[in-house]
Amino acid sequence: MKEGNGLQIPAGMRDLLPGVACDQRQLESRCTGLFTSWGYQEVITPTLEYLDAITIDTGEEIRDHLFQLFDRQGKILALRPEMTTPIARVVATRLRGAALPLRLCYAANVFRYEEPQAGRQREIAQAGVEMIGAATPLADAEVIALAVEAIKQSGLEDFQISLGQIEIFNGLMEELPLTVEQKSKVRTLVAKKDFVSLEELLNSYGITGAPADRILQLPTLHGGAEVLEQAAWLGVNDRARQGLENLRQVYQALASFGVSDFVALDLGVLRGFDYYTGIVFEGYTVGLGFPICGGGRYDNLLGQLGYPCPATGFALGLDRILLALARTNPPARATSAVYLIGGDDTAAMLNKATQLRSQGLSVEIDVLGRDEASLQAYAQTRGITQVQYCRQGG
Repeated sequence: MKEGNGLQIPAGMRDLLPGVACDQRQLESRCTGLFTSWGYQEVITPTLEYLDAITIDTGEEIRDHLFQLFDRQGKILALRPEMTTPIARVVATRLRGAALPLRLCYAANVFRYEEPQAGRQREIAQAGVEMIGAATPLADAEVIALAVEAIKQSGLEDFQISLGQIEIFNGLMEELPLTVEQKSKVRTLVAKKDFVSLEELLNSYGITGAPADRILQLPTLHGGAEVLEQAAWLGVNDRARQGLENLRQVYQALASFGVSDFVALDLGVLRGFDYYTGIVFEGYTVGLGFPICGGGRYDNLLGQLGYPCPATGFALGLDRILLALARTNPPARATSAVYLIGGDDTAAMLNKATQLRSQGLSVEIDVLGRDEASLQAYAQTRGITQVQYCRQGG
């Protein structure tokens, strides 16, 4: 055995063994099939991008979680940490002028340098959609409804989408004499629902009374339509009032899609990327303390790339969904081969395998020349129930 890391893989990466790999491919296929049935077209972007291209308007937080390297010309490259910005680049450079709205989808791995733990790897399998060129509440509702449908088709039953509107928070921040850095710290604590630290931070900034109470109430506003009434007093300026009205319109549109039972309003949802400008949402399921999906509206990102255009979308964490499924309803995995063909008549064996494969069946042939008893024993260990032995002259 080699010494050192010769037989190891980097921390946060993992091998997908037979069974798990099949589960992930099947989930990926179901997602992309669903997306295309809603009119979305698949795009594939490079795993490596120039650093400047993938850090436009994503914020300092994501920069601290990038895998970076230099090419031989000294340019800084990075493994993509998410798919929204690469797809925005594609639209701004390759699909500029295409008829709008553009409905695009993807299935890809992204990379983030985070502390590895269950459900939080450094290589993350995702599938998602981006709708480019539509700024209406109905567009936001469509991508949220599609996220709900994708999670349902994965097999998860007990889940919820938490729906927020970041402009409500931004409107409240406009009223406060805080720096960009201070606002960012407030945002982080609101998103974490860390009430004690949030109150201490506001006090240290001299924010008290009604302005502090409004911010402290944000993480507590969670539920159904009643949240809109409870949040009315947060409309301290046009920005916050418009955010509240937009949230109401999207929530009503989701009722038309028939997915209201899976959606709860949550004004503490703010997401982690700076490019979000309106509706934001995250999906959660029982047994996992982190989201299985997330997304929202990002109307300014394409403008940063020279192509001003509204947009909205989401990403599903395929590996997180599989982890949740394994905890709630462990899959009964079958072998990839449903037939096993063996025998001492090679021609007959190969002909039979070809015939069965032409019917869409998965067939494994015996290449070790085993007798019928050994073949049956092998099939039993693999979970193969259909076995055929081809004898010469038979």
